[in-house]
Amino acid sequence: MMSHATYFEMERRASFTRELCRFAFPAPIASTAPKAPADFPARIAIFPISNQAGDPDGALILRAFVVRKINKDLGFLVQSPQETDAIIRDRTLSGPEIPVQVAIAKMDAGTLTTWLGVDGILHGELQAYRKAKLSVYTRSQVKARFWLTDKKGKKIWEAEKDSDSGGFGGGGGAVSASLDSILADSAIPSDTMSRIHSSDLSSVALDVVDEAFSTFPRQY
Repeated sequence: MMSHATYFEMERRASFTRELCRFAFPAPIASTAPKAPADFPARIAIFPISNQAGDPDGALILRAFVVRKINKDLGFLVQSPQETDAIIRDRTLSGPEIPVQVAIAKMDAGTLTTWLGVDGILHGELQAYRKAKLSVYTRSQVKARFWLTDKKGKKIWEAEKDSDSGGFGGGGGAVSASLDSILADSAIPSDTMSRIHSSDLSSVALDVVDEAFSTFPRQY
């Protein structure tokens, strides 16, 4: 017969294992949206994220996460950011010193989607990307807004997410093991990946994208 001491020790180990799995493999944020309707854009271009936050890396990191989310998680065909930017610069005869948003400021949606060969364009705006530390208290904030337009320029989806939290102890490292595993098979340029690894807010930015796009229609 099993002793009480042995039973409680086994139960303690089982409880520890359950807690370890809960933190090591967190449940994904479920999409609350139905399958995309037949007339929903199937091929999407993702424009550079408008950077109002002032952080030079935040907008690049956010764009990479959005590409991964829409393509890998939601099943849409997504044009590579490099191809999107190259086509726009070629068509507008603008150099790398001119932001893409400036180059296309006077272009209508029909022209842009035809140039890019897509059905819709995903726009984004990074409004906050900061981490501040006061003594032993740390505050982290990533705030962003996203919207999708069709070939006529009509806004057909929109979401905004603000992750603003604080705590004692300085927070976690730049990139968690779970984030590394998510990005392992993503086609993210090496320079962008380097920025992801060096940013203290990469994990927060990933959560913002996951939650904002939880209402985005899924392709499958």
